[in-house]
Amino acid sequence: MKVAAWATFAALAAQIQARPQPVLYEISTRPWLYSLAQQGVPANCGMYVCLKDVPQSEWQRLADNKVDMVWLMGVWQLGTFGPNRDKSNIESWRGDLPDIQPDDIIGSPYAVQSYTVNSDFGTNADLAAVRSTLRELGMKLMLDFVPNHGAVDSLFKPETFIQRPSSGGFADNWWITAGGHNFAYGRGPYDGPWTDTLNYNYWNPETVETMTKVLIDIASQGDAIRCDMGMLILNDVIQKTWGGVMQANGFNRPSDEFWGKAIAAVRRQYPETIFMAEAYNYDFTNPPEKQMLQNLGFDFVYDKTVLDTLDSSNLDNVRGYIRSQSQDFFAHTAHFVENHDEQRSAKALKGPEQAFAGAVIASTIPGLRLFYFGQFEGFTAKLDVQLRRAVKQQPNTALAKQYNALLSVLADEIFHTGSWTFIDTTHDGSAWRLSAWRWRSADGTKKRLVVVNFSDQQGWASIQVADAEAPTDEISVKELLTGTVYKRKVSDMKSSGLTCGLEPWSAQIFSYDHPQAEGQLLV
Repeated sequence: MKVAAWATFAALAAQIQARPQPVLYEISTRPWLYSLAQQGVPANCGMYVCLKDVPQSEWQRLADNKVDMVWLMGVWQLGTFGPNRDKSNIESWRGDLPDIQPDDIIGSPYAVQSYTVNSDFGTNADLAAVRSTLRELGMKLMLDFVPNHGAVDSLFKPETFIQRPSSGGFADNWWITAGGHNFAYGRGPYDGPWTDTLNYNYWNPETVETMTKVLIDIASQGDAIRCDMGMLILNDVIQKTWGGVMQANGFNRPSDEFWGKAIAAVRRQYPETIFMAEAYNYDFTNPPEKQMLQNLGFDFVYDKTVLDTLDSSNLDNVRGYIRSQSQDFFAHTAHFVENHDEQRSAKALKGPEQAFAGAVIASTIPGLRLFYFGQFEGFTAKLDVQLRRAVKQQPNTALAKQYNALLSVLADEIFHTGSWTFIDTTHDGSAWRLSAWRWRSADGTKKRLVVVNFSDQQGWASIQVADAEAPTDEISVKELLTGTVYKRKVSDMKSSGLTCGLEPWSAQIFSYDHPQAEGQLLV
């Protein structure tokens, strides 16, 4: 029996071996469980559907959409301080949710009291069952780690946190008195203070030991870990943010970075664990923060620059940034047009068409492809992390079908293990409106061409496809988002180019596989 069980586990582990540059789907866990209850799923956990009662069809839908990994954002236990503080500021959320009620305020999932599953909707055993379900469907589970700060009513020892020195001219709004101690609120060099949190002290070796154990425990419960604001605990960033406080308290800068030691410790026990960092460059470190985190062991680091260039509506900025980066750098970054921190893409990019075209750009360059709960439906109302719901909206079913088609395209192995090449387009006529790149499988039999018009007018261009090839001069070119098939000349594609005409805010993804990929013999 034990042998059979081990064989089953081994087969399952092989089935969900980490795919390079995966598709990640983020779910705001508590709002999702609340929304399921509103849809009529039995809510046996108060306002929420219990984690263990999520219908199998919800997980199956994600598997059918070719999702590689599910990020259950916000599963950990919260205290009462944060939610109560937030309820006292109810008017601050009325702009996003005009009919807000006190019960809508559930507290930030980034003010973690303890790294156990939130008792409002489940247990650690329930989370383990979800992980098992995802594995059976060929998906992995990502969980949060909030390294910089914990809840004001955290269960960790007081020594885990930065405390106010007995002397020194430090800003009064940095501190809160709790349990007889004067603690530092969580903050960064330019952000915060976040007044529902306390800042951990990574220059205290006991904190390093404690948080390393936490990270190992999270790795035992999930396949991947998303690390919030990962750059904040780099030593150079701590020096800029808290250097004077650390010196006044007698703490010396460590010789090693926490991340390097902690990630190594995790991988000694759980070598397949995937690490993703939310991170932004302050240029306090050398190399810059995002590159340093990659060097310290992170598999993926946020690259919000893609979204920022799209939001700027400057095509030269979009193309210039994408052209300037290597496949190796991009392959270790995470790209998105929305997540829980950002405005909904259909609002930020000024429409569902713009949002989808932007999503094609973000998901067809190398790297992890991050999509967010509600993105496929085209929702525009912001879902604040402290709230259980946003303004109710009707889903955009046509947009959801477009996303289904895109995810089906992205499921092909070529976007995960192939080589990527940026293609320069001319500025003749309206050609400047189009951006293009191509993918090629390792054996050269599969090929994809991505063309996007991220502009407000029609664009036409001849896109040179230098690696087109076939036994004869004729080749089938299939547009994968619509299924339309064209016959074109290989010689034209390689010389003058493939003529593409795209409507405003639209994308086309072509396959031009070598016929051998379709089972034909080469002659």
